[in-house]
Order: sequence, then structure tokens, then C-alpha cells
Amino acid sequence: MTSPMHYQVNVCGGDFQHVRECFRTWKDQPLVYRRDEVRILPGHTFENSKKARNPLHQACKPLDRHALAAEVDDGERNLWTVLAAYEE
Repeated sequence: MTSPMHYQVNVCGGDFQHVRECFRTWKDQPLVYRRDEVRILPGHTFENSKKARNPLHQACKPLDRHALAAEVDDGERNLWTVLAAYEE
């Protein structure tokens, strides 16, 4: 029987370099420390974080050594939704 999959999500503003800086801080959190780096989910910019979630969920796997970041641009601000998958 497979373990249930869980996700840890963080959001930050700015460019991807800022996301990398935030990720270094997030790595002190209980689950993110298992990830070596954060990578961009290629090929998409989403209009809100909710629309970014499903593609991130499909692309993230519990054994990945990286988290994935999706760019979100709602016309007023630029954000990144960062997600990592885990099994219990």
C-alpha cells in the first residue's frame, strides 16, 4: 500500500533569484530540508496561485530532490508558488 502524498507550499514575491534566497530560509522548516534546490516549472506563467497548484501537484514527486516554483503574475504583482511533495 502506498503512503498518502502531502505537499508543502510557500509563496514569495520578486524574481526567481529571490525565490532561491527564500528557499534557503525555508530549508530550515521540517519538510523542506530534504530538498536540495528549487527549480522553475517550465513553460507557464499563471494568473493566480490557485491555477498554479494543479500543474505543480502533477509535476512534483515525493522522491524529487528539488521543489518546483511556478510563476504567478496577476497583472499587479509577480509571485512564485513553491511546492514540494512528501510521503509519510
